[in-house]
Amino acid sequence: MITVYAAYNFPGAKGIVRDIRVLWALEELGLPYEISWFDYMKGGPAAMDRRAVSPFGKIPALEDGAQRIFESGAIVLYLYDNAGKGAQDAHARADVNQWCFAALNTVEPVLIEVLRWNYRWRDRPGREVRYPEILEMADERLADLSRALGGKDYLVGNTFGPADILMSTVLDFAQSEPDLFARHPAVAAYRERCRARPAYARAIAKQGEGPKANAA
Repeated sequence: MITVYAAYNFPGAKGIVRDIRVLWALEELGLPYEISWFDYMKGGPAAMDRRAVSPFGKIPALEDGAQRIFESGAIVLYLYDNAGKGAQDAHARADVNQWCFAALNTVEPVLIEVLRWNYRWRDRPGREVRYPEILEMADERLADLSRALGGKDYLVGNTFGPADILMSTVLDFAQSEPDLFARHPAVAAYRERCRARPAYARAIAKQGEGPKANAA
């Protein structure tokens, strides 16, 4: 049985905490799993329990028999590969991987700054200078993504896959700035298309439920 290490008790962050990516992949693939819940608000010594799976004590993490995996992107790719739904050759794998890495390494670092400056750092000195710079970079990233999408529904081969799970959840980091999406309607439509999938609805319903869900 697959065990996912996931969080609960994270006010206002549903759909943002990265374990949604793993839950979504599992629901897309129809794989059975159980959840080991971590109280986000407590942290402290409880975080040490997860270091048996993740050296950084972060969620999500995953156990599949003897296999232990951390980092949301690595987990999503593993789940698709292990289910026989991943890329079947080196060329196809490169197409998928480049978009997964683009989501996590090129787009996420900018968009998560939008989230931080809008919620955690609203009163931080220098916001009036730094935040417009962040928005300019975010706008550039979405413009690039819009051009890359062109008329496609999804990123790779016009078929929904792991890159879309990662990219669409990364886009959620900028949801506090709707004007960004208004300027890039193709990206907004892509995000909504991904979020309209039944597997996402099942995953978002489970995210953050906590131990009470296990007793239900």
